[in-house]
Amino acid sequence: MVYNKRRVVIVALIFASAWSWMAFVYFTITFHNQERPSELQNTPAWANTTPIVLMAPVKNQTEINDTDDLDINETLHQLIDFKDLGRNKRAVLLLIIVTTAPARFERRQAIRETWWKHCSGNQAQVECVFMTDGFITDGIQRNLILKEKNKYKDIKLQPLKGGRGQFGFRFLNQIKWAAAKFNFQYLLRIDDDYFLCPKRLLFELPLRPKQNLVWGFFHCQAGITWLDEAFMIFSEDIIQKFLGQNESSMLCHPHADQQVMLWLSSILNKTYFHDTRLHHQPPASHVPRFSNISNVCDSHLGAHGAYGKTMYYLGLRANDNAKDVSAIPDFARFCKTTKFDYRVFNPMWKYEPQPCKDNPTWNLGDEMWFGKEVGQGL
Repeated sequence: MVYNKRRVVIVALIFASAWSWMAFVYFTITFHNQERPSELQNTPAWANTTPIVLMAPVKNQTEINDTDDLDINETLHQLIDFKDLGRNKRAVLLLIIVTTAPARFERRQAIRETWWKHCSGNQAQVECVFMTDGFITDGIQRNLILKEKNKYKDIKLQPLKGGRGQFGFRFLNQIKWAAAKFNFQYLLRIDDDYFLCPKRLLFELPLRPKQNLVWGFFHCQAGITWLDEAFMIFSEDIIQKFLGQNESSMLCHPHADQQVMLWLSSILNKTYFHDTRLHHQPPASHVPRFSNISNVCDSHLGAHGAYGKTMYYLGLRANDNAKDVSAIPDFARFCKTTKFDYRVFNPMWKYEPQPCKDNPTWNLGDEMWFGKEVGQGL
């Protein structure tokens, strides 16, 4: 009898203890859930829809760099918007957009210390901006680009996550932003490894066609022609025609130059200016004469593939100023056709255009395109 009573007491104590623990857990969870909504009410709406692509990989606390202190919301806050400024748009002769990858700080710095200096102090003529991808998965790199942006005030962040398959979308974002924020007469889209003679270009622009102008380095192969995306100048009306396409049928391509040629195919009146003063290939850094050339802007308007020391060397020996202006040569003397067909490209460059509205990726991944500096794409 005593044994049975003792057993009942023990069971009762165990039951009471279990019940107390369950009650504690229940009230703790309930209290936490009641507190959570008040926290969310103070959070901006856009912060609750953060794209997954912005999230940095989870790291151990010991692996976090000291620069990893700017949060994802700060990135979203600094992305470009496409709101039209209307009458508040700034009027410029030329808008220069330099396409650059987030990790290319050295290239941007080389430009800042050379031809970029001609972008300041001439407010009515030129505006220069770097434009890069803002959806950066690496937390350290994301914070570095934000700090660089806040320091130099010359970087714009696109709502894109990077990779080879994004070049066409980058260009589309760039011209949407440009048309919304500026009244420009000409737009130059240029790579971050391109040495430019901006003073020579600014002197020459008023003497060039005000409409229907497509200017750069063209390729002429396999019965087609196309404009290389490393340097592309368009008059304002061409940009407006690009943006005026039907959104349901507008085609995008992973490579901006092919995308541009697809869009140009539907524009009847256009002047193609193939400029032989643009050195295109091999990369200038791989050409011995660019390591000892003097007064490079006397003979060139720009040079592609100016990496590292070459960019600085050309900057010191530019002699960039007004030059004689020749007439635009007849394009037919360079290439017998103005037609374009993406289907003739070899497999490395051949991708079927897709409707832009579908946000195609072409399964090309998110890795940075290194380019000809390391022999990629040759």
